[in-house]
Amino acid sequence: MRVNIGPVLVSQRKKRGITQQQLADFIGVSKGAVSKWETGQSYPDISLLPALASYFDLRIDDLMDYEPQLSAKEIQNIYRSLKKSFTTEPGDKVLTTMRSFVRRYYACYPFLQQMGMLLLNHFDLLPGKDMQDKTAKYVSEAQQLFIRVRKNSDDTELKLRARNMEAYSLLLLNKPTEVLSLLGTTTPEYIPTENLIASAYQMQGKTEQAQAVYQSAMYQASSVGMSYFTNYLVLLNDDPDRFGETYQRGRAYADVFALASLNPAVYLNFLLSAVMGFAHQQKADEVFAVLTDYTDTLADTKFPLVLHGDAYFDKIDSWLDHLDIGSETPRNSEMVEQQLIGIVLNDPTLAPFRNDERWAPLADKLKEINQNAHE
Repeated sequence: MRVNIGPVLVSQRKKRGITQQQLADFIGVSKGAVSKWETGQSYPDISLLPALASYFDLRIDDLMDYEPQLSAKEIQNIYRSLKKSFTTEPGDKVLTTMRSFVRRYYACYPFLQQMGMLLLNHFDLLPGKDMQDKTAKYVSEAQQLFIRVRKNSDDTELKLRARNMEAYSLLLLNKPTEVLSLLGTTTPEYIPTENLIASAYQMQGKTEQAQAVYQSAMYQASSVGMSYFTNYLVLLNDDPDRFGETYQRGRAYADVFALASLNPAVYLNFLLSAVMGFAHQQKADEVFAVLTDYTDTLADTKFPLVLHGDAYFDKIDSWLDHLDIGSETPRNSEMVEQQLIGIVLNDPTLAPFRNDERWAPLADKLKEINQNAHE
């Protein structure tokens, strides 16, 4: 909750022509204590709140300017600030700040949802002995936030998102049985809400709004669909024929939606999955063909990443503004760039290909991209 008792005390005291000393004498504290309350350096003891409220003829909630919810823009700003802090502050300091926010806004469920997402997107940067230790600590912490949202929020859509992220947390914690128990064991029937919203706008004669809904739905679905191809490839490493066909279909899908420019992060993840799969199958020509596309795409991508439309998706700006964290990516995109480069340069899966004459030019280009990113 937000507690803004200081400005309320100043306003009420001046409105009635009362000095800090007079208020202090009535409450039974020092003038310095009142001064600290008004400047936000400290808060009155909870036992003093009824007397303060009575003195100014206010309800306690009005005295504290109590507001348990953050606006969407405030949530975006806090997430953005914490995300940026990972580039300038040690992880333990960012974690302390985040937990302080969580305690303060524990009744703001959209905010808790985003803090859970922050933990999932950055737990590797937080203190811990190793990745296993960090996963156990911080993914579990995120899971508890999602559980609180799922059990307590009245927002049906938010509860659904919290449930899904709880399931993702369970996957990271290597608890597949709990995932299936939470989500079920078959693909759920899907009735697209966006069709109903767009149809309602159309019936009202609001064609522009209906078009914007369909555009934002297709834009979002294109990225989700690309992730399906990425994850499916991982399951096909030992089935070269189906792997190759899935890769070709995924490339065609990405071309149709221009994902290399519209959402390069999801496209690069798809290419990386393809590189690792072809490497597993020891197909050098395919490895270097995909690596060339991967490197060229990285070179053409502008960081920091920001979600945006294009000449076709020209009505999605308002939708992007209303996303939980706006048009920015959940994780600091400069860190994403470094990881995308580092995986190719250092992953042992690609070790057998580093003596190939085709490797050096690509590695040099990736190193140049990385160097330019730090200038």
